[in-house]
Amino acid sequence: MRLSNLLLILFCFTLGHTQSYAQLNDKINEPLSQTRSGQHHIALFNGATSNFTHNTTAYTVGLDYEYRLSKLIGLGVLGELILTESEEILAGIAVIVHPFKGLKFSAAPLVAFAEEHAMGHEAKKKASFLFRVGVGYDFHVWKLSYGPAVNFDFGKTESLNYGLAMGYSF
Repeated sequence: MRLSNLLLILFCFTLGHTQSYAQLNDKINEPLSQTRSGQHHIALFNGATSNFTHNTTAYTVGLDYEYRLSKLIGLGVLGELILTESEEILAGIAVIVHPFKGLKFSAAPLVAFAEEHAMGHEAKKKASFLFRVGVGYDFHVWKLSYGPAVNFDFGKTESLNYGLAMGYSF
């Protein structure tokens, strides 16, 4: 009876050790270009925004920061400058979902600040609220990332935002 208990304990220990080694070995064999190197990610966006309401397209530059809560979910802040006749500034808080490798989906409420020009009156700064849904894919090379991003903003106006994001993880 004592020998069978000892063998059972030894078997359980061996099985547990083998399983933990397999998990460790999977992490080692994972390609470096697909690993996430940090919980923090900051990126510069360079692209264009096509506004369907006003039938215009303008150069857009932006900056975003993401904090990864887990491998799947991240929270972030973003800011963009849309260079139209009257510059427009967007700011928002995003929820980002990373379902597979570099693929990411985002959703964010936004505040847009722009100047409105009325006939014969001074330009007034006006704020409006929008909502953004987007998709992107990040190619990671060590701590650097680059990839396409496409976002759809809707609210008072509807626009498509597209371009290239280059970032750094830390």
